Amino acid sequence: MFPGARTADPLVVEDATVRALIDDQFPHLADLELGRRYTLEDHFAIRIGDHHGALFPRFAHDDALFRRAADVIAPHIDRWGFPVSAPIETGLPGRGFPFHWSLVDWVSASTAAFVPLHAASARDLGAALRAIHEPAPADAPANPRTAAGLASLVDDWERLLVFASLRGAPENRVLDVEATDALFRTGVDTRVDVPPAWTHGRLEPRSIQSDRGRFAGVLIWHNFGAGDPAADLGGAATVVPLEMRDELYAGYGEVSAATAWRAQSYQLLASMRHIELDDPFLARMAWERLIELGLAHEA
Repeated sequence: MFPGARTADPLVVEDATVRALIDDQFPHLADLELGRRYTLEDHFAIRIGDHHGALFPRFAHDDALFRRAADVIAPHIDRWGFPVSAPIETGLPGRGFPFHWSLVDWVSASTAAFVPLHAASARDLGAALRAIHEPAPADAPANPRTAAGLASLVDDWERLLVFASLRGAPENRVLDVEATDALFRTGVDTRVDVPPAWTHGRLEPRSIQSDRGRFAGVLIWHNFGAGDPAADLGGAATVVPLEMRDELYAGYGEVSAATAWRAQSYQLLASMRHIELDDPFLARMAWERLIELGLAHEA
């Protein structure tokens, strides 16, 4: 077993192993310095020189996604008119590391988790989503985060809602559990009225890039596949204040009422997940969205 790996915990990988994997499999990058490591709950990213990076999964169940990512996304990149830090090559298991991994183009910018988007950027973000959401063919691989549907996520929602209610809102506020649950279930009960589209599946403050408040690109593409575009719209809404949502949709184009309801539910689910992670930047944005919706009241 890889040193430090345990079946129930995310994999921990030493920089020396990362260096060896890159040098073995991408020798043209061997002379480039490794930069800062960015660790998320399911993967970590590390910069390679000025123009490349690598993403490594931390759990076995994501291996198949990383194995397919570069091949699935390759036909789409050239048609997108926004910066994309997407997989361009697939790294193989080796040096004791048991999973596939991705070499990516590196886009130098902050994320919206650290530098929130300006109001003028909401339209650009919406246009990027529209470009992503091309119709998916019947044989397209499923996006594990957007294809299953809201009904399959109810158990997770109920657990997260309890957690958030017990955690408590900032500024001496209280989460209105009943109203929040009712709003989520409106989306659950709303039919999917659009055909499957290509979807990102991980839109959130850490995957949407910001250059001093301007929309600057999209990261974290290993879930890319067919699913409900409402999931991406809901993810994007976690970084866009409610007063900017009309601009988001204006950039995106027509959004049906049913899709908007489902997107709202996906946003609520994403907010609860961010609260559970307890990252201060993510939690702050999550509570801001809930307060804007009137779901977290003063005690």
